[in-house]
Amino acid sequence: MVLMTRFAPRFAFSATLIVAALAGTAANAQSFPDGWTATAGAGAIYAPAYQGSDDYQLSLVPDVSVKYREDFEASVHKGVRYNLVNYNGLRAGPIARYDFGRDEDGDSIFRVGGDETNDLRGLGDVDGAPELGGFIEYDILPFLEAKAELRQAIGGHEGLVGDLGVNYKTQVGGFDRPVYFSAGPRMRIASEDYTESYFGIDAGQSARSGLGAYSPDGGVVSYGMGGSVTVPVTEKVRTTVFAGYDRLGDEAADSPLVEQRGSANQGMAGITIGYSFN
Repeated sequence: MVLMTRFAPRFAFSATLIVAALAGTAANAQSFPDGWTATAGAGAIYAPAYQGSDDYQLSLVPDVSVKYREDFEASVHKGVRYNLVNYNGLRAGPIARYDFGRDEDGDSIFRVGGDETNDLRGLGDVDGAPELGGFIEYDILPFLEAKAELRQAIGGHEGLVGDLGVNYKTQVGGFDRPVYFSAGPRMRIASEDYTESYFGIDAGQSARSGLGAYSPDGGVVSYGMGGSVTVPVTEKVRTTVFAGYDRLGDEAADSPLVEQRGSANQGMAGITIGYSFN
């Protein structure tokens, strides 16, 4: 969810148009193609201005997705994935995400409030890029899921990124519709190319920014907890409230950018509301 604060404008706009078109088709036909579901919505997120920042910004962002049964899913913030394996609690297959990079001005067109930051002046931009790889998920118990992703960036930071996590999932009845809870620990690891792009400072960047030179190794980028509560308001409308806390790993936290201008403690919270067509 943190990545949602840094959408590439044309990508988000295009995704919104695609789902809007699908929604229009569904509305006209009074039904959606069999097995397909589209969700169109928006969210508000309060999160650090950049990874490692102690300045927080409020952003309004699109939240759109398309899903085909339990096999295929594409969304703005989760990327595109396909279940090649989906058997007895095990799911695995290819995944593509988009890393939206980082702008030197530390701002986003989706920012509507919060702190502006000049922390990144002199460090240059980190270009956005697709990340391609694979995922695996396994239901250890009916309420406990373990998952892992490994992705290689094509351009941009050019690094190898791994995301690990465990989710406790449950639903609570007693309401008009069940309320869904999910929470658990998470960790991100990455290669040297990734940490150099986001936390490294070369001689030129040091001269321009006033920060000391720094060359991190690969390793643990962050570790923490995240959770969400999803409330079905109606049969078609759902609201999700989410929050998380992450601590940067040593290679990231020891960067002069984080030590002198930011914080190793990263929190975030937000809410989304979406309408499903199916």
